[in-house]
Amino acid sequence: MSSRGGAVDRGTFRCTLQVRWADFDQYGHVNNVKYIEYAQEARILFIRSRFGPFGLGNLPQVVRRVEIDHLRPVLRDSTSVDVEIEVEHVGTTSYQIRQTIFDAAGEVCAALRVVMVAYDASTSTAVEIPLGVRNVLDAAHHRTAITDHGSTG
Repeated sequence: MSSRGGAVDRGTFRCTLQVRWADFDQYGHVNNVKYIEYAQEARILFIRSRFGPFGLGNLPQVVRRVEIDHLRPVLRDSTSVDVEIEVEHVGTTSYQIRQTIFDAAGEVCAALRVVMVAYDASTSTAVEIPLGVRNVLDAAHHRTAITDHGSTG
């Protein structure tokens, strides 16, 4: 993530996560369920990173759908994985992201598509994505830079 003149880059988000000993199964590779956990941890970091600077980090949202393709195993010699997140679509109440999980050698191990829904916990219903959040998501989707002023109006 780069910063120039008050603008925050809203393109691809990337983070590194630690692979824990308990993540491995009897075959010596990361258990398939752990990929979902890595993706969730990365989404939390994405939301804090992208929405937090604008005071939008507490948007209640839920996962509506997860699709995952397991492409290759993360083996015991990996102590970390990288996760990239790209915004693919922004709707009225939901947005879709693509997450790619890489092993320590930089090989793609899993690809996920996730639909997130803005949510009102008091009514248990989907709600319209607030304008400030929509601006951040749209900027990421279109790979543009926005400023603190541009995100709220």
